[in-house]
Amino acid sequence: MEEKLITIGEAAEMMGVSIDTLRRMDEDGRFPAIRQGEKGYRYYSKKDIHIYLSDLLKIAREWISKSNMVLPAQFYCSNSAVFQSRLGELQDSLGKVTDENIKKIFPLVVAVAGEIGDNSFAHNIGNWPDTPGIFFGFDISKRQVVLADRGQGIFTTLKRVRPELQDDGQALKMAFTEVVSGRAPEERGNGLKFVRAVVTKSLLSLYFQTGNAELDLERDSTELHIKKSNHNFRGCIALITF
Repeated sequence: MEEKLITIGEAAEMMGVSIDTLRRMDEDGRFPAIRQGEKGYRYYSKKDIHIYLSDLLKIAREWISKSNMVLPAQFYCSNSAVFQSRLGELQDSLGKVTDENIKKIFPLVVAVAGEIGDNSFAHNIGNWPDTPGIFFGFDISKRQVVLADRGQGIFTTLKRVRPELQDDGQALKMAFTEVVSGRAPEERGNGLKFVRAVVTKSLLSLYFQTGNAELDLERDSTELHIKKSNHNFRGCIALITF
């Protein structure tokens, strides 16, 4: 039996975007519609929508790379208050999981996500280069949380107080290892040392990228694996797995 397709209006409501946004996503190939009828009306498969919304890291990367991309409403936190509300939703969702291993660590997942998100808002408030706010999505079944911002990035911030920094890799290492003055804007990264401490002592893993530098923090390991990425963008992106 063939899947029943839904209209562009129903798809827009399901994805939390406008009909015009879906038309643009079809036209530029980001999310092609299924054309039917003589007039080529746009229809969508619910399965395709679920797949699109489930690939959190892909969506976050695309948003960071494309200044004109509009995020589905369920992933966009325009300000800190919205983020804190969504963080509460993450906590509630994790609290309902029956897996004993997740029960033991879910407060840590919330704490790490909260620190990374708060760091984005605290650093960029009043200084967003273009789009304010952050991407925040989670998939409990895949045991992952993704956050991203289109902010200034760690290197730009830390170089103001540490002019000897040469690149994103050095800035990323400093953010995760050294205590920097708490005066704004130097607080950038102080919370990331807390993140490192939590990840390395728990059943979490973290992937973090800023500029062209990316870092992997593995559970039960204190080593920082920092390397140069093939992709360069302003801002930060983080993937927490548990």
